[in-house]
Amino acid sequence: MRVGSRRQAGFTLVELLIVAGIIGLLSAIAIPGFLAYQARSRRSEAYANLAAVARLQSTFYAERGEYFEAAAWPDYTAYGGLSAKRMVWDAPSEAAYEDLGWQPEGGVYYAYESNTGATPCTCSVCFTATAAGDVDADGLPSALMYVHPETDINGNVTGECPSGLFGFGTPVDGDGDPVYDVVSTQRSLDEF
Repeated sequence: MRVGSRRQAGFTLVELLIVAGIIGLLSAIAIPGFLAYQARSRRSEAYANLAAVARLQSTFYAERGEYFEAAAWPDYTAYGGLSAKRMVWDAPSEAAYEDLGWQPEGGVYYAYESNTGATPCTCSVCFTATAAGDVDADGLPSALMYVHPETDINGNVTGECPSGLFGFGTPVDGDGDPVYDVVSTQRSLDEF
């Protein structure tokens, strides 16, 4: 039997510093990716809602011979501007889109607008639906848009409506060509 040869178990200071450094490095890599993931999931709301608005616009046009127009709702100025926080789809928002028959479920991250043949639009039979928001909370508005242009009998675009929100124009693809009749991200003010 040995007396006094008892060994103490534990970690050295160097080992603890290495573990803390590894955890810090993993956090620095993971947190920005997680924040971008959250913003992308908030953006999915606008894809679904704009696709629904576009379908209802086609029905509205078939029934009435014109497209539906509404200013931006909900009124994001009442919330201090666009942000990564949900806004309530309130009674004025419901009233603004009642004729179209559209209402999102619950609160929304985006303000929705439907612009038709009114000023500054250059066509008589077109519409642009826009969802403007700041889901990445960087202070810059970003938008998703559905642009249905006016075309001639050969399918050539003869006019289109810009967004009234922040003056967003028609989104473009990687080659600089306009994107029509599909929900697309407008990256002019914010790359997100």
